[in-house]
Amino acid sequence: MSEKPASNLLRRTKSRFFAKDKARDPATLASVAAFTTWRLGLQTIKRMRDADFEIEATPQYFDFLSEFLVFLINVADRFAFARLPLPERRVFTVSMVRRLAELLTENESRLLGTDPEAIRRGFIDRFNARADDYASFEFDEANGPDFAFLRYAGHAMLGVVAERDRAWVTDQVMTIEAPDAVTTLRRVMDNVVGTAGSIIAAPEEEETTPGPFPEMPQVDAPVDDPIPPE
Repeated sequence: MSEKPASNLLRRTKSRFFAKDKARDPATLASVAAFTTWRLGLQTIKRMRDADFEIEATPQYFDFLSEFLVFLINVADRFAFARLPLPERRVFTVSMVRRLAELLTENESRLLGTDPEAIRRGFIDRFNARADDYASFEFDEANGPDFAFLRYAGHAMLGVVAERDRAWVTDQVMTIEAPDAVTTLRRVMDNVVGTAGSIIAAPEEEETTPGPFPEMPQVDAPVDDPIPPE
């Protein structure tokens, strides 16, 4: 099992805005968070390979990547809950899902020749299938995701790793890969929100993206103001 220290990923990616007095909409914040999350997913696969996990450049690679990205989106959504008003949090999370679906689609279709629409739909369906489960677990600012949150992420990998790795993957994800990624993502969220000036609502636009649509996790939504799926 690998215990390599976290890389300097944050230093090598855009994680703050330099025009601090400029207002930003939540979709712009989501774009920065999504790019960092994508890099974290790729870095995690590299570290897992270095730790002798068998993750081949096949559909398995993108299944593993998809599961880890879904985990990190749910982490980012919890960080957004503490930093953004509820409507802006919704835009942030949905925008992040869509941007990562685009990145996954572009890369998997190019490398494996998979149908792009099937990739996009598959990723959003995976997010929607996992979101309410992740929403049932505890999360706090000081400690991040609780044991059950991390265990769920680790167990999700059992179906995508090679059979020889199933005995070890949950522990590797829970104790090393997920906590390191969460630490980086927390810093990114602090940076992009802290350097964004004011947060403004994105202008309303007519929906042109084909379904399915990401559904917001139901965690901490006010009882009298639930967040419905799009």
